[in-house]
Amino acid sequence: MANQAERTYPAIKGLLWYREQHYSFFVPNDWHRLYWADGRDGVIFGPDPSDPFTIFGVDIQNIGTTITPEDFECLTEGFFEGIEQLPDSVIESRNRKIVGKLYELEAKYSFREDGDTRKRWVRLFYYKTYQIAMSAQGATAEIYDYWLPIFFEAMMTARIHSKKPQNEFIT
Repeated sequence: MANQAERTYPAIKGLLWYREQHYSFFVPNDWHRLYWADGRDGVIFGPDPSDPFTIFGVDIQNIGTTITPEDFECLTEGFFEGIEQLPDSVIESRNRKIVGKLYELEAKYSFREDGDTRKRWVRLFYYKTYQIAMSAQGATAEIYDYWLPIFFEAMMTARIHSKKPQNEFIT
């Protein structure tokens, strides 16, 4: 494996502030916007439309109930147990937190699918009656590592809110 000095990383040519009513984040402006094949609410962005496994995606669902701290205990257990059920699953990091009325679960992990080891980073938010899942995934561990700076930008600029933000940050 290449050491830190030998690694190459993608160049960011510009960022788009993507925003919807319940979430927003920055994503490269040259990434392709895709939609979930099963029609679920949310969005997918990827660097190459012919690679459906290297993506940053958001899936939003109205679960019809507001989460309580007691619910969060069960959701936390189910979230991590679900990841552990994936073939050859290895959880690298896990986190959970509550900030006001926002509940968050986070995991970085690898698993096997179709003969490849994939890496994924998930941030799962519960806000009001919504579950908002943000996922960054590479088709392989190496591809994930290459795109990690872009995934980091999208994940760490993500905001959860009730109202679609205006263009105040865009000039």
